[in-house]
Amino acid sequence: MQKTALALTLATSLLLTLSACKPSSDSTGKSDSTATDTIKQKEKSPPIEVAQPTTVASTAIDAQTCIALNKAMQKIDNTSKIEAIYAIQQQLEACLPTANNAEVLALLKSYQAMYQRFLYFDSYMDYEHFYTLVETMEAGKKISAEQLQTLTPRMQYLIKLIEAKADVSILYIGEGMFMFDHDLKAMADIFTPYLAEDQQAFIQQMAKDNQEIFSNDAAIDISFDEVITRAKFWQDYIQHYPKSSFIKDADSLFDFYRRAVFFGSDNTQWTDDAVHEFISPEYEQSMQKLAKRATSILAQDARSLLKFMAMSDSQRQQAYPVPEFDEEGDEIQEWSKVRHQLKMALPIPLVLPWEEGDNRDCSNGVICVDYNIE
Repeated sequence: MQKTALALTLATSLLLTLSACKPSSDSTGKSDSTATDTIKQKEKSPPIEVAQPTTVASTAIDAQTCIALNKAMQKIDNTSKIEAIYAIQQQLEACLPTANNAEVLALLKSYQAMYQRFLYFDSYMDYEHFYTLVETMEAGKKISAEQLQTLTPRMQYLIKLIEAKADVSILYIGEGMFMFDHDLKAMADIFTPYLAEDQQAFIQQMAKDNQEIFSNDAAIDISFDEVITRAKFWQDYIQHYPKSSFIKDADSLFDFYRRAVFFGSDNTQWTDDAVHEFISPEYEQSMQKLAKRATSILAQDARSLLKFMAMSDSQRQQAYPVPEFDEEGDEIQEWSKVRHQLKMALPIPLVLPWEEGDNRDCSNGVICVDYNIE
């Protein structure tokens, strides 16, 4: 009876908290639909007061309360207040110690989706007012009331959360665009103690890699050594945890970074156009080091690349004759022949699952999720 009563009390507390935190229709305003709407209010907005998350002792509760919590998370959206998330975090501390692995993973998936909805906008912040505001914040200066009034009410609320040191930040995603973001490591830390070893390693690495963008305008935005480090991590992960519940996603991530190591991207190449020399001496040193690694797929790839780079053009043509037309029936131009030869020399998957309509996203959280293309 005591256990049931406690579960009912916690569930009631959560529902009351979420109800109290839900903003009125006036606070969310119709002006949220367009990022460039101007707020026509003259008075200065008072500084936001954000309740800080509190820590509660873990309490054993029944599975039904955790199921109710999962449903509560699904109700959080981009009209909710941060206090609703703090209430969720408190209840998670009680639920997670009693949940089985499948329940923990379900809660994690709901929690990640909850935060993405909380920070969601139907457009990127790529206009002049927002860029100026970001520059002000990066300079360590306080946002003025006039600057805030150029934003929608929801943007104003999130900016005030950033100023109040809540778990909200602004992430530059390239091409002059920004989005609101949050701390993925903090998310991983909540769930890590209750996951299996392979799952812990997976979400911790994802939290680290996905906190910043990987590419910007078709150019790789991290160093060559970091690309190699990530590829090595996922190769080692697959070897250590071949039966992981995340093994399929780990395979895709390994292929993704493996391709980036040896083929770069449209606007990032590690070698010259003829693939005879590295653009930077540091790139060559890193590749030579990788080639000397203990027997592995990446080491073999590195040795194959170095061998290919040492071949003359005539040797390449003899070893890797290029057809007149590609798989789609288009004529292969002279300038692109070397890339076709490199693809033949390095048997690396060039089409990843999510590029074949798999609709799997591994770039925006601590776990990969399916997404719908409308």
